[in-house]
Amino acid sequence: MKKVNVVVWVKACSVEFLSSGTIKQFYIRDCEVLLMNINHKFFCLDARCTHAGAPLEEGQLDGEVLTCPWHGSQFQVTDGKVIKGPAEKRLKTYPVNVKDDSVFIEL
Repeated sequence: MKKVNVVVWVKACSVEFLSSGTIKQFYIRDCEVLLMNINHKFFCLDARCTHAGAPLEEGQLDGEVLTCPWHGSQFQVTDGKVIKGPAEKRLKTYPVNVKDDSVFIEL
């Protein structure tokens, strides 16, 4: 039997809930994700650092770079790529869509 991948878009929040420069963590369908608004463009990543599991919601967002609060690893928000270690593994990213003033994440 052939496996079929089903695309599921889940509403995370309203656009108003996530003002520009804001980072929020969500638990959606057994996934712990981080949603952020950078100049009215939305990005979604795994919510835990790939190095030691730190909660990235407590990290520092500077432009499109997210810095881990525990050991200073830095990630590119647009693609999850590691910019600076000690993390070596990139963060998983999730597609985001804004429709009717709501933010949806593809899980």
